[in-house]
Amino acid sequence: MASSITSAGAASGIDFESIISATLEAKRATLENRTTTKKEEANIELSGVGKLKSALETFQKSIQAFTEDNAFNQRSVTIDQPSDTTYFTVEAEEDASNMSYDIAIKQLASTEKLSKNISISEDQPNSFQAGKLTFTLGEGEDAKTFEVDVQEGDTLEMIRRRINDNDLGITANLVQGENGYTLTIDSGQSGADNNSLQIAVSGQSGSSARSLDFFAFNGADADAENVDGWKHTAAKDAIITVDGQEVHSDTNVFDEQISGITLTAKKVTANEDDPTKFDSYTMSIAEDYDAVTKKMEEFVSAYNTLMSTMDDLYEHNTYTDGENNYDGGELAGDSMLRSLQSQIQNFVSSFGFTGDGTNRTSIYNMGVEFESDGTLKLDSTEFKEQLSDNFNLVVNAFSGEDGMLSKLDTMIEDYTKSGGLLSQREDELNQTISDVEAEENENESYLEQYEESLRQKYANLDTMISGYNTSLSYLSSVL
Repeated sequence: MASSITSAGAASGIDFESIISATLEAKRATLENRTTTKKEEANIELSGVGKLKSALETFQKSIQAFTEDNAFNQRSVTIDQPSDTTYFTVEAEEDASNMSYDIAIKQLASTEKLSKNISISEDQPNSFQAGKLTFTLGEGEDAKTFEVDVQEGDTLEMIRRRINDNDLGITANLVQGENGYTLTIDSGQSGADNNSLQIAVSGQSGSSARSLDFFAFNGADADAENVDGWKHTAAKDAIITVDGQEVHSDTNVFDEQISGITLTAKKVTANEDDPTKFDSYTMSIAEDYDAVTKKMEEFVSAYNTLMSTMDDLYEHNTYTDGENNYDGGELAGDSMLRSLQSQIQNFVSSFGFTGDGTNRTSIYNMGVEFESDGTLKLDSTEFKEQLSDNFNLVVNAFSGEDGMLSKLDTMIEDYTKSGGLLSQREDELNQTISDVEAEENENESYLEQYEESLRQKYANLDTMISGYNTSLSYLSSVL
């Protein structure tokens, strides 16, 4: 509320304005001293909680990256195929064992295809009668169909586009040559059991254009080469040999036939001297100690980064003449932070794992050491020796369902999850800041009222002193 008295002391000549200003500033300083410090400390703490939460989430993501898809369980694949030619690729799965196979690629998977030539002339125009084409893949209850509506006068190009507008994977292609077109229809399904494409024609009308019977195809056996005027190419399996034993797949990917690996055939390994024979190449799988060690080094680095961040946030403030210099961490001396850091350190340092139900191992047996500052150090040589002695035990100790990383992830999740401990603390701090801001608004209203009362009081004093001065002047003039 604006004051109606703005020049205190005008009547008496006394500088009441300065007195009011000084009194008002003293009162403001008293009120702000109660709110400013509280708000600043809450903001500092809120920033520190945010940084702690971010550091924990980053560490948690690194843990999850190590445990997802059993990432610690690294195995190396070597294939003695030529460096300039890739006949096949191999991915080792998490349950792969050490193995060595001789692999030959005898045949790549192919899809069922139809092709037909069509001449274009004045007597044989590039236009068709109206009607419907029904494409079918599969047989019986498993059959899938889609229909193409053809308008009278539609060209091959138009019909091709409509055929390609389907969700069965069937594609149509046109090649235009000097004597006309070659139309190719691909079923999109590979494998010897997938020779089931059929094209039915119905509802024909019109007489000025070509008959849709051109497209009719009633299906063919795998060994049929010419059916209904179409050149037929049968769908085939991919065929490989594994140590001489023939293995089939309806695609070029073999993901179930050989336990522990996924093999993708890329090129037939035909023998240059005798095309009826096939060369074989040795594929070997073994534990990749270097890759696992690198993963462990990445974990140690992520752990040490988290510990360093926690130390920085916890660092105590210094004081000068009893005044806080706020030169420490944003969570200086925070009990929750210290408790969590100790919890993580104690868990890691005391973690033990029983792999076979009898033998128990700890991280100290795996080349991991604790430094005096609470960080970890990895002895790579010792770690690789432990991998060599018992690869599965070491890997499962860290990344298995009951391994250290999974348990750490669960521990940290209590702090980082939505509605978790740190989210609750952020809510409390935001509420504190909101309450302080509300108090600041109340203080402003109070100061306006306080200033009004001061001005009223000094206005009365100014009037009274002015009256005394007038009386004094009068007395002085008559004596």
